[in-house]
Amino acid sequence: MEYELGDLIHNTIDYRGKTPKRFDSGIPVLSAANVKKGKIKIDSKFISKEYYDKWATRGFIKPGDILITTEAPVGEIAKVPGDQIYMISRRVFALQINEKLADETYVYYLLLTEGVLKYFESISHGATAPRIYKDEVLKLKINLPELPTQKKIASTLSSYDDLIENNNQRITLLEDMAAEIYKEWFVRFRFPNYQNTKFLDKDGKEVAHGTKGAIPEGWNDGEILDLVELKKGKIITKSTITEGDIPVVAGGLTPAYYHNKANTNSPTITISSSGANAGFVNMYYEDIWVSDCSYLDSKMTNWLFFFYCTFKTRQKEVFHLQRGAAQPHVYSKDIHKLKMKCPPEEILNDFEKLIKPFFQEIDTLIAKNQILQETRDLLLPRLISGKLSVENLEVEEMNSSAELSRSMAAEPQEKYSK
Repeated sequence: MEYELGDLIHNTIDYRGKTPKRFDSGIPVLSAANVKKGKIKIDSKFISKEYYDKWATRGFIKPGDILITTEAPVGEIAKVPGDQIYMISRRVFALQINEKLADETYVYYLLLTEGVLKYFESISHGATAPRIYKDEVLKLKINLPELPTQKKIASTLSSYDDLIENNNQRITLLEDMAAEIYKEWFVRFRFPNYQNTKFLDKDGKEVAHGTKGAIPEGWNDGEILDLVELKKGKIITKSTITEGDIPVVAGGLTPAYYHNKANTNSPTITISSSGANAGFVNMYYEDIWVSDCSYLDSKMTNWLFFFYCTFKTRQKEVFHLQRGAAQPHVYSKDIHKLKMKCPPEEILNDFEKLIKPFFQEIDTLIAKNQILQETRDLLLPRLISGKLSVENLEVEEMNSSAELSRSMAAEPQEKYSK
């Protein structure tokens, strides 16, 4: 049966035009920049719980609500997760689905299809900064199957996303474990055999372990540049790339576009140089083109994972290196000046040997997620369009059909109209 998208909702939550006061921690604030490829990526924008309760006068988003970006970028979709409270602000609004008519997860997947993206492109306004209007978005015409079929399709596609999310949780756990070991060794100075190590105060006098300001014998007060020198990426723009599959990492949280060659050797640590997310630390497990970032790659140091743990543990400090109000910048020369306790090489080598398997496992999980994502993306348009029926299939059977989905050839996607 044909509906307009607006017929399927009971409410929209819209805070466009309002920008909340920024806090260092609290409830994540989502703008259009945080919505990419069906997912939400949290950055450094937060609102306190007290301020949130007073500021959120237009309603609260809830788990399962569907986010649609209206500008910079246009038409990105995500579903609000249930892991915590979120707030939305600029260039994005939320749909709350009437579940008597439609399954919210099915509608989420439907909005990810190519036909919907083309519809959003057809209603966009402005050449320099394209944008779409909510009232036109809600006029999107779609054909819905019966509710039980919607739920079965949603469950089939969700099973892939659940596996991806499970792997993401494992990745987070591995990173947290690595960070905890880092703090144990280099913050609390409880590295192997620390009990038999002398600790010295600033005057060189032996003191007890844990004495404020004391460092292990053989360690030095220094700065990042004493151990490594970061490089600056080479700026490349959308107009100068050659289209390919190599991520171009600029100042944002995710790749800006894709080029046909890399200028680093994976793994690579990137630290965004400019924009709202200047100072954001990330690790890429594939060859990339580093553009508007400072970076370290596997050819530049023997202690790459030590430095990743260092920068992630001190992420707030790196953010606080931002200069400039209108267009914040974080410069490599300022990163180099970050103070640190410089350990001897044998400690660094031992830590790197211990921690490397954690990151190798993360690399493996990321590769598995890529396969799961590709499989789901092949199934999605066929299930939504009805070309592949789920009427006589159980979800478990669909989940075991990765080979079937990989064998599918690309087919024209369903068109959506105004």
